Amino acid sequence: MYAATRHTYPHMNRQILLLAAACGLSTLASGQVTHTIAQIQGQLFSSPLVGTTVTTQGIISANNMTSATAGVIGYFIQDGPGPWNGVYVYDNTQTPNIGDLVQITAEVAEYFDNTELINVVGFTVVSTGNPVPAPAALTTAQIASTEAYEGCLVTTSNATCVNPDAGFGEAEFNDGSGICKTNDYMYFPDGGWSQGTAYTLTGPVNYHYNEYKIEPRNAGDISTATSVTPNTSRIQGLQVYPNPATDRVQLNRDVPLTHANAAPLLFTAWGQPVALPAWTSGQPSLDVSTLAPGRYVLEFRTDAGTYRAAFLKL
Repeated sequence: MYAATRHTYPHMNRQILLLAAACGLSTLASGQVTHTIAQIQGQLFSSPLVGTTVTTQGIISANNMTSATAGVIGYFIQDGPGPWNGVYVYDNTQTPNIGDLVQITAEVAEYFDNTELINVVGFTVVSTGNPVPAPAALTTAQIASTEAYEGCLVTTSNATCVNPDAGFGEAEFNDGSGICKTNDYMYFPDGGWSQGTAYTLTGPVNYHYNEYKIEPRNAGDISTATSVTPNTSRIQGLQVYPNPATDRVQLNRDVPLTHANAAPLLFTAWGQPVALPAWTSGQPSLDVSTLAPGRYVLEFRTDAGTYRAAFLKL
C-alpha cells in the first residue's frame, strides 16, 4: 500500500478492543439497535453523538481497509442507499465479509473530522450474503465536496485520470465538474492508473487529510470507458458565471444547446434533483435567486454526451 507511510489510524485507546477479543467478541450479542447510521452521522459535518456508545446495524459494504504498518484497520457499513447511511468502523479484530448484515456496539468518534465507530465492544453477524446498497451516482466534484456521502458507496463515470500519481498512492480524476481523488487503502490497480483514460470508479467515500476520497475495493470497482469517447474537453469548457452567484448564472457557451434533446437539469452537491428555476435559452442563463444557498451542478444530457457546470449559490 502506497499510503501506509503516511495514512495510519493510531487511536491510542485500544484496551477495550483487546479485552473484547480475549472474551470472544465475535459471538458477543450487541442488544437492541439504539441508533441508525443516519442518526450517528447526524446530517452534520460532525456527529452529535461523539463520545456516545451506540448499537447500530448495517451491511458490510467494504472491508479490509489496510495499512502496511498496522494491518487491517477496519471496514464500512451501510444501512440503505443514498446519503448519510454509511459509516467507517475502526476495528482490527473482526474480519467480516462484504454482504454480511452485522450489529455493532461501539463508540462514536470524530477522527480528524471523519465520523467513525471505534472501541467495538459488541459485534454480531445477523446474516450473510445480503445485497449491498446500490452506490449513488455522483460527479467527481460532488465526491470531493459532500459530507453527506461520507462512508457511503458511490460511483462516478467518465472520470478522466488527470494525475496518476498524486502521492501516497492517490490519483486525481475529473469528469469535467471538478477533481476528486482515489486512495489505495483497499486496492491499487496493477500497473497503476493511466493518465488521460476515462474510468468508471466505485467505492466508499472516506474523509482524511481534509479531503473526501473514493476508495475502490477491488478490480471490479474499476472499468475503462473503452466504447465511449469521453467529451472531457467540452465538459471542462462548460462553465457558468458569476461563480459564486446570487441572482443569475450564465453559460459561457451554448455548446449543449446545439445538440438534439439538450435540456438543462439541476442537482444539489448530494446528487438530489432540484426543480429547475426560470431558464433562458436564447442567451443561456438560469435564475438562481430562489435557490437555497449551497453548491449546485447544472447538467445537460445530449445526444453527444453529458455536459456539467458546478456553481455556488450565496
